[in-house]
Amino acid sequence: MAELISGPTLVLTWTISGGSFALAADYRTCAFNPSITYEDVSAGSDTQIGRLTTLKDATASIELLIQTGGTAIAAAMQPGQAGTLVIQPEGTATNKRKITLPSYCDGATPTFPYANVAVITCGFTGSSVLGNFTDGVN
Repeated sequence: MAELISGPTLVLTWTISGGSFALAADYRTCAFNPSITYEDVSAGSDTQIGRLTTLKDATASIELLIQTGGTAIAAAMQPGQAGTLVIQPEGTATNKRKITLPSYCDGATPTFPYANVAVITCGFTGSSVLGNFTDGVN
């Protein structure tokens, strides 16, 4: 039987010039979305579209519970803030997956419902200016 990844093993950090922020203790969801673009190279009497891969890209999104007095994390996730998001779904053990996404923060969006816990959702957009993303192992 296959082993399944358990949510509590995730290690999630956002590192900016002002420091590193551990986000895993308060996370609810974390998504990583790599993508690639294609160039259409069809011509002449081609009967099917020809494609070449061109540029890779990636985005990520997280949802965190808001802690009382949690202003440091909100301040670190201002729109346009440059940094590196690291996602380690199985923790920091050797030979386990590690996703490193140099990115810009899209800005934290807090939600304060009346009869539920407050949350922050935040997106991250990859930037090759800061370095290319990697999806490998520790």
